[in-house]
Amino acid sequence: MQIASNVVMTGDKIFLVPVDGIKNFYLFVSAKTNDAVQKIKKTADNIHASNILKELEEDTNIGFASYIFFDPDRNIFSFASRLGAPTAAGFKNFLHNVFSLLKVGGLELRIDPIQESLEKSEASNLPVIGRTSITVNKDNELFKLIADYLIGNSVDRDLIEGIQVTLKPELKQNIRDSAKNAINKLKLEGLESIRMQAKRIAADEKKLKEYRVIEKGNITHEVKSFDTAIIFQEMNDSIHSPTVDRKYAEYEKETEFCDKELIALSHFYNVENWRNL
Repeated sequence: MQIASNVVMTGDKIFLVPVDGIKNFYLFVSAKTNDAVQKIKKTADNIHASNILKELEEDTNIGFASYIFFDPDRNIFSFASRLGAPTAAGFKNFLHNVFSLLKVGGLELRIDPIQESLEKSEASNLPVIGRTSITVNKDNELFKLIADYLIGNSVDRDLIEGIQVTLKPELKQNIRDSAKNAINKLKLEGLESIRMQAKRIAADEKKLKEYRVIEKGNITHEVKSFDTAIIFQEMNDSIHSPTVDRKYAEYEKETEFCDKELIALSHFYNVENWRNL
């Protein structure tokens, strides 16, 4: 707690707290008031995530919490947050602050998001497609067609770098056929991105998810619950999804991992070594 109490980011006290009864699952808490900090500190050796969540639910002015689940077998974790809660970038900064307080500040945590993108053929075959945005630059023939129609020979035409077209469906309507035709007609030259709200499984009751073609985007998943057990299950399912498994395997092939033990950190696997600080 001596270390934890001294980690401050953007004026807030930050704590990483294990969730009761669930291995490798943590609350990443931003405490915005001294009262909240004292409530956490007064149970320094017996902090219960359920108690903290109860306090946060009763008074959102106290602070916010994100969730982190660490895969026990791979160098990967899933991160869930809501508006106002600490971010994944904040988690990286938090650990760097902890490293510094532990006098191992020469170490740096590297976090690379697992990303995906769809091929045009895969995107056009999604069963449910909603809002679709297409961005092209001057090298794409669609740019010339739209520019000729809308701006003609304007003196500042050369200053237009790109054009974005959005296919906007009526509320909750599937425009798969229109989106498919648009995607298939687009030539790759000068095509910067296609972002679409879609589903891989038509019967899936969850909201449409954003998919990207050409450019890569983070693999995301929406959790529609405040229940800790449900959040954990959703995060666990997500991190073990076929897409994540495939992308992680690709990442491992491209990235060199060292098996050498970092004694400077593994020393702290023993809780007694924290107490002696």
